[in-house]
Amino acid sequence: MQTIQKSISPEAVTGFKRVAYHESFVVLRDLNMVQQVRIVTVNEAGRPITEIVDQDASLSAVQKQNALARYQEQLVTRQTAGAFVDPTTGKVVAEAGEGIITQRDFFQAVCLGDLKKMGMTINDKTSVAELLYALISNEITNIDARGDL
Repeated sequence: MQTIQKSISPEAVTGFKRVAYHESFVVLRDLNMVQQVRIVTVNEAGRPITEIVDQDASLSAVQKQNALARYQEQLVTRQTAGAFVDPTTGKVVAEAGEGIITQRDFFQAVCLGDLKKMGMTINDKTSVAELLYALISNEITNIDARGDL
């Protein structure tokens, strides 16, 4: 595997296709986590729009600059600190309340059985890296489902 990437929901206003690329995942001193995802707008064939614009010799310098600004990659950062989830669904909720736990605690409670429920095949040869990549990939899906990408 060279990178963690996922097709995500289309851009809300234009409906253009997008791909999320894992940028970084950090575990902080207090064990809260930070994940960064790079969002790239792509054409129907999956080619980044910025790449197409950059290589289009028919565009003037101003047209190219405007198009690159419009379709530039976005870096989205989300963290567990201050986030709460419903432990029965894993959905992020607005604030703490009865039966609600921190997102950090929820993430720390994920076990191999949960990964199997996600459809991952796990055996004695499954590497820890594969498990971590599956969690990171799944969290990209969760962030997208919340409308945060």
